[in-house]
Amino acid sequence: MTHDLKSSLDAFAEAAHSAAPPSTVDIDRARADGRRRLAAARLASLGGGVAVVAACALVVNALGGTTPAGKAPASTAGPAHRVFTGTDPLVAIGAFGWLPDGYRTTTRTTGPDYGDTLTAAAPMPAAADSSTIAPVKQLTLTRTGGEPQLAQYEQKLPTSLAGSTRAYFIVNPGDVPEIPADLSLAWQTASGDWYTLGGDYTIHGDALKARLTQVAESLRIGSTPVALPFHIEGLPAGVTLAEASLKDLEQGGFETGVAYQLGAAGRQNRGPSFSLTVTPVGQKPNASDQNAAAAVDLPGNLLLATPPQPTGTSACKDSEGLRVCVHDEPTADGTSALTSVGGPRGLLDRLTLLGTDRAKWTTNVVN
Repeated sequence: MTHDLKSSLDAFAEAAHSAAPPSTVDIDRARADGRRRLAAARLASLGGGVAVVAACALVVNALGGTTPAGKAPASTAGPAHRVFTGTDPLVAIGAFGWLPDGYRTTTRTTGPDYGDTLTAAAPMPAAADSSTIAPVKQLTLTRTGGEPQLAQYEQKLPTSLAGSTRAYFIVNPGDVPEIPADLSLAWQTASGDWYTLGGDYTIHGDALKARLTQVAESLRIGSTPVALPFHIEGLPAGVTLAEASLKDLEQGGFETGVAYQLGAAGRQNRGPSFSLTVTPVGQKPNASDQNAAAAVDLPGNLLLATPPQPTGTSACKDSEGLRVCVHDEPTADGTSALTSVGGPRGLLDRLTLLGTDRAKWTTNVVN
C-alpha cells in the first residue's frame, strides 16, 4: 500500500471522529466548493477527454476481511514447494464480464477501512507537466451492506437492471451548465446486498447510462479468495485485519498489502497498527499513480493536496524477486501492535515471499 495516501485518508477519518469544539465550517458550503474545484478540473479538458481529480478510487489500496481458504495445492506453495495453511485476507466481490475497449481489471480491495471494491481501468497517458492531471478512465464497483446514503445535492433516477430487485442512477448535477452531470448506478441483488458502479468521466448522459447498465448486467457477483505472493506464519495476538488489496499495474507490475490493528477494526477505533507492502524488486511507479498523487479527493470533496508523512518505523527485505516492507505505527504513548513478535524485523522473519510467478501464489496467506 502507499503510506502517504493511506496516511492522508486515516488522518482525515480520525479528525472526523475525534473530540473537538463545535465546528465553524459550513459543511454544505465546503462540499459545494470541493465539487466546483472538481468541475474546474473537468472544464480544463472538455473536448479532449474530461479530467477529474483522482485519488480514492485509484487508491484503492483499501484492505480487509478474512475468509477461510483451506489447504493450498502444492503448485501454490512457493519456491520451496511448501504447503501452507491459513486464511485469505483479500476476497474479490465479483468479476467483470463486458468492459469497454482498453479497460481491464486492475484493483481488488476489501475491508472496513475503505470498503469492498473492484476496479477496472484503461491506461492513462502521462501528464504534460506537474500542473496537469490526465483524464481518468476507470469503473469502480463497490459493495455495501445497505442502500447507499446520498448527499443532499444527489438525485435518484429509477431504472431497470436484469437480476435486480431495485435499481436507480445516482445523479450528481454539474454546478454550471457546461459541466455534465456525474452518474453512477446503484442496485440491490436478490441476496439483499447493494452495489454501486461509477467513476467513468469520459462519457456522459445516455451513453454513460448504457455503459454502466451493460457492465453491471455482465458482472459475475460473488466472493472469491484472491491469491497473494506471501505467507505470514503467526500474527501478534489480538490484532484484527483492517485492509487488504492487490493492484495490477501497467507492464505486468503489481503492488499488494495488508494492514492490521490492535482491537476492533475500523478507522473510528484506530489503535496501534502495522502494515506490509509487497512489490517486485526495482518496480517503478506508473504514470497514472504519479498523476493521482498530484491531488487527493477525500470524502466530502475536501481536498488534501499534500498527504502527511507516516510516523513509526519500517523494515524491509528482498527475496524471490520481491520486496516486502513492514511499517509499524504505534500510538502516541508508544504502544505497538508488533511488540510481541519483535517489531517490524520480527514480523519479517515470519514472512515467506513466493515470487513473481502468480501460479505459485497462495490463498492461505495468514496462519
